Amino acid sequence: MKKIVITILALLFIPVMAGATDDALSFPQNTNLDVGGVILEVQANGLADDMVVDATSVTFTLSTNSTLVIRSAARDTLSNNFGKGILCGDTYSQLSVSGTSFGTSFVVTPSGSACLLVTGGGTVTSGGGGGVAIPITPITPITPTTPITTTGEVTATVVGGGKTTLTTDENATAAVSLPVNAVSVSTVIAITTESKATVTTSRPIPSNRNVVGSYVYNYGATASGAVVSSFNSAVTLTFTYTDEQISGLTESSLRVFYWKESTSEWVVLTTMVDANANTLVADTTHFTYFAIMALTEGVKDEGDLVEEEAPATTTIVDGNLIRNPNAFGLAQFDIYIVKLVGTKKFKRLILSPHVFESYEHFDKDGNGSPWNDVLDVNQTTMDQQTTSDLVRAVGDPKVYRLIASGDTGTKRWMNMTAVQFIAQGHNSDSIYEINATDRNAYTAGVDITVE
Repeated sequence: MKKIVITILALLFIPVMAGATDDALSFPQNTNLDVGGVILEVQANGLADDMVVDATSVTFTLSTNSTLVIRSAARDTLSNNFGKGILCGDTYSQLSVSGTSFGTSFVVTPSGSACLLVTGGGTVTSGGGGGVAIPITPITPITPTTPITTTGEVTATVVGGGKTTLTTDENATAAVSLPVNAVSVSTVIAITTESKATVTTSRPIPSNRNVVGSYVYNYGATASGAVVSSFNSAVTLTFTYTDEQISGLTESSLRVFYWKESTSEWVVLTTMVDANANTLVADTTHFTYFAIMALTEGVKDEGDLVEEEAPATTTIVDGNLIRNPNAFGLAQFDIYIVKLVGTKKFKRLILSPHVFESYEHFDKDGNGSPWNDVLDVNQTTMDQQTTSDLVRAVGDPKVYRLIASGDTGTKRWMNMTAVQFIAQGHNSDSIYEINATDRNAYTAGVDITVE
């Protein structure tokens, strides 16, 4: 176990324990910490590598398995170095973090003042005790912009995607466009050129093909210093070529190829050829070397091309737990449970590890670890299910709409009749039945009524 340094400044503290995962520190039950006179409660089943409490803050060392929910019954404004927003409820404030997406050292600094609660009437109040409401001006949502450059390098974002174009000294171009959510964190995308002679010496091209132009394109991506070779969804590659580059070649035979390291061969991508605009377009979910190749005029294709491998498909059945691997090849925490009703397919987000483990039937193979039963699927498979946010707890006729925010969220009662529910365009088949732990993980919000 790693060394645990804890300075306790007040009375109420329950000892933490060594965990059975990669995390050396576990909180088997709700644990109170006094940080500068502010009581913080680490919720049960929390995991971390290490913890240091001092006079003004508490620092948690995180690993990939870490998950922490920190609550303040005094509704304190919980500042933190990750810049994560807090859930500001009527009776408590809450801050959640899992994994190491934002860093491994998580510092929480209580402010000593209550968080501000925005009410349905467009006002902000400190809450409780009939506090004075101060009118505020609603903030207009900002539409994320897509970073676009012409330098061959761009930092793609989760909410905006990204696009960059590189122009060679032969006046040909290579570009890439990443859609929203193609990456899980901000990622630097770079396109460079390498001499085709240098590349093809160690990576021989098919005998009946010619590389167009003098270059092969090397596409690369990095995030926080780590190499990214694949993406959450397909990205679009666009290449242009000149008439001089295809002199003596058959234009209709132009294709985009990529170098497949695992089999040491060039693989052809499905390519759209626009001969009028001298443009090629192809989609891919990974980065490597890419080259434009064509047949010599008068030479027929001998059919020895290695076609692009079709993405693996997964048969999804009712009750499956699914998630989409992220850009680093590691599974995201976001896990969904599938519900099939006839030909209708739905998926619902499981809010947090605590909620996930409250469902004993998730452990389908009976080995004591439901996490092993989660299927990793591609985005195409994920998109085949419609996301549902409607639930009702066992034994409770009330239907709620859930709004998740990280590992926390809000539940809003659909306060209307069944006829009104259907008239509003809602689908009763999409309602999931959940347990009380799942329902109570969400803070009650404003009821949803018929206008």
